[in-house]
Amino acid sequence: MKSFLVKSLLALSVLFMLLGFMPVGQASVSANSVGAEENISNTNITVTDDTYDSFSEDDMFIPDILPTDSLIGPYAEIGPTYPGTNAQMRVGDILYSTKTLGGSSQIVGHVGIVNSDFRIVHVTPGENGGVIDSLTNYMARHGRGERLEVYRPRDGRGVGAARWATNNYSRVNEYFINPFSKLSTISPNYCSKFIWQAFYYGEGFDFIGTHSNPDVIGFVIPGDITISSKFVYITSFTAR
Repeated sequence: MKSFLVKSLLALSVLFMLLGFMPVGQASVSANSVGAEENISNTNITVTDDTYDSFSEDDMFIPDILPTDSLIGPYAEIGPTYPGTNAQMRVGDILYSTKTLGGSSQIVGHVGIVNSDFRIVHVTPGENGGVIDSLTNYMARHGRGERLEVYRPRDGRGVGAARWATNNYSRVNEYFINPFSKLSTISPNYCSKFIWQAFYYGEGFDFIGTHSNPDVIGFVIPGDITISSKFVYITSFTAR
């Protein structure tokens, strides 16, 4: 039995690397992390870090609780242009990078979302959790010359997802890809599942398109965004 489990875990590790998002040098499953999971309620969580401490657990998961200080306005504002392009940043844009094995990057495949300060909210192994980076710092995590692609939500959407990500990134205090956790798990977490959560809870849609919901046990790969009908490709630029 022990030999079978070891072989199964090794097979899962190889599978994740082939899918293009496995963090280099990290295990795929940990019994300790499975037991320490924190799940998101099947509601739209919009509390800020300040209100998080002031509510009881039951209060926090009541739908339509609004943050006391709105971090993002009702419309996707236009920001500066992406480096080397004429395309202007918008709140809710998704930055996707393949970050191939053998490059200078820490992980294979990555996504982050642009917030109202035109900073990038993402979950990364470099911080072992959630972080907000300036675009300059975000590019530096990739390595000079690596390509980043911009995908924009259709129909003017994305502001709600950016708001949710900004309000909840600090709750991710461990980076870990666990294929046996629910899609509602907020911590441990990884980049593409966090973005899925942002759009599910912040915008009310599942961009995978396979009837996924928070109670499903599974995973989301960064490439799902590039093939989703919910997004449109805008431009690409290189890290510098």
